[in-house]
Amino acid sequence: MAQVRINGEESRFGENHSVKVVDLVELIKTQIDPDHMITDISLNGQELKEADWTSTMQHFGHTAIIEVSTGSPQAYVAERLSKAADIVRACYIDFRDARKFFQAGDFTNGNKKIGVAAHTLKAFFEWYQTMVELVPEVRRDKFNIMDQVKEIAECFKKACQHQLYQSWWALGETIQQELEPKLDKLEDFCRGITNHV
Repeated sequence: MAQVRINGEESRFGENHSVKVVDLVELIKTQIDPDHMITDISLNGQELKEADWTSTMQHFGHTAIIEVSTGSPQAYVAERLSKAADIVRACYIDFRDARKFFQAGDFTNGNKKIGVAAHTLKAFFEWYQTMVELVPEVRRDKFNIMDQVKEIAECFKKACQHQLYQSWWALGETIQQELEPKLDKLEDFCRGITNHV
C-alpha cells in the first residue's frame, strides 16, 4: 500500500487503501498541530494532479509515497510572499516584450504576449489576496495593494481600448509610460513586504 509521510515521518494514514486522497487530507488536518496548516502535498515527489485528489490510495500502488508538509501559517505566507516580487517582475517583462512587439509592428506576437501577461497578472492578484487573508488581521494593512491594483487596472483598461481600436502606437505608449512604471512600483512594494510577515 502507499506510504504517507508527514513532515518526513511515516504515518499510519496510508494503511486504509480505500480512502480517497481528499479524505486523507481532511483526516491529516484533524491530527496535526492546530496552530499549523498543510503547506505542501506531493505524490512521489511531484505535485498532485487534479484526478489524484479523488483517487483512492489503492490507485497509486504499493510503492507510492505521499508526502505532506505542515507549518505555521506565518512561515507559509512568508515563504510564498517572498516570490511575489519575482512574479510581478515576470509580468513586467511580458508587458514590456508585448510593447516592443507593438512598437516593431508585430501585432500578432504583441497580442499573444499581452494576453499571457494579463492572465498572469490577474492570477497573481488573486493569489496575493489569498495569501494576505492568512496574515493576522491586525497586520493586513501593511500588505494592502488595492490602490495599486486599481491604478494598474485603469492603465490596462486604457491599453485594451487602444488594442480594440488597433491603435498600436498608443497601446505601446500606454504600456511604456503608464503600466510599466506602475508594475515597477508594485515590484518594489512586494520586495519590501516580506519584512512584515
